[in-house]
Amino acid sequence: MGEFRIELEQFIDASREEVFKALTKNVGDWWEFRIAPKGISSFFTFDPVPGGKFIENWGENEGAVWGKVYYVHFPTEIRLFGHLGMKGAVNSAYTYRLLEKDGGTLLQLSHTASGVIHEQWEQEHLEGWDYLLGTLLKNYVEKS
Repeated sequence: MGEFRIELEQFIDASREEVFKALTKNVGDWWEFRIAPKGISSFFTFDPVPGGKFIENWGENEGAVWGKVYYVHFPTEIRLFGHLGMKGAVNSAYTYRLLEKDGGTLLQLSHTASGVIHEQWEQEHLEGWDYLLGTLLKNYVEKS
């Protein structure tokens, strides 16, 4: 058994509403990581309502739930729980907080996981989140 906690902040030069929309409705435009079988294309859907799901879909009835929404306060916060691509007996929860700052948005991420945690997962998730939010999301929103 193990656990990890990741806390990140990223300034994005855009409104909270724009960042929230990119995190949810437009997630498939910038989210690069996939768990679909090799060679099979997939797409993402994200329903930002309580009980909604963040899903990677491939095939007619195939896919994976990356997270389930359990709290939404538009445009300031969204909380999810789910495997987030990890396999096995893992509990994972992640929160996006969006704060107004200097004419843009300070995006705060909190991600905790516990269970059968592989030794490298914390570092891999830290690097993954930094790349997703600090490069892919930031570039997507600021260049839109």
